[in-house]
Amino acid sequence: MTKILLLSGSQRAESFNSKLLDHMAQGMSYRCVIDTLEPQQVKLPIFDQDLEGSPALVAQVAWLHERFRSCDGIVVASPEYNGQITPYLKNIIDWVSRLAYVDSRFQNPFLDHPVLLCSASTGWSGGAVAIPQLRSLFAYVGGLALGDAVCLPYAQNAWTELGYMFDPVFEAQMAATVERFMALTDAFSKSRVLQAMAQ
Repeated sequence: MTKILLLSGSQRAESFNSKLLDHMAQGMSYRCVIDTLEPQQVKLPIFDQDLEGSPALVAQVAWLHERFRSCDGIVVASPEYNGQITPYLKNIIDWVSRLAYVDSRFQNPFLDHPVLLCSASTGWSGGAVAIPQLRSLFAYVGGLALGDAVCLPYAQNAWTELGYMFDPVFEAQMAATVERFMALTDAFSKSRVLQAMAQ
């Protein structure tokens, strides 16, 4: 079955972006395996090449590398900080992308993986200002970012004690975007199976 990795760019316990991922996962879980990378699972310092030789750090990065490598698609939801992507999210990608350069046993874990970019914010932009940076980052490391993105402005207004309650138009647009993303991940998953059988 197709496996999707959910990655929040926020470390905040009550993050609207993490809640957006949870909401989206409810609509995807019937057709794929969901793997959520929780912020408390990430124990990385700010990227520093001088630390790449640390066995403890290499083990942590290798564990994260496998989470990305083994999935068939990645859904990223991140707030924007002063119009930029979060340092926490950038730091994860920096560390994981470097592993193949320092240890020949590893390959690029992002290569050809479909990526759905999302953002929720309490302001007017819905995180859209930072989406081009996210797109550029994942393209640089080899991911295939979907043309559409899910941007949620004034997220606090859509949050209720029962979870997110979106208007029908937004919900339909988000569902259509997720459907396109799932079609790409299904195709990628099948291609990996065929490649494995051919080896």
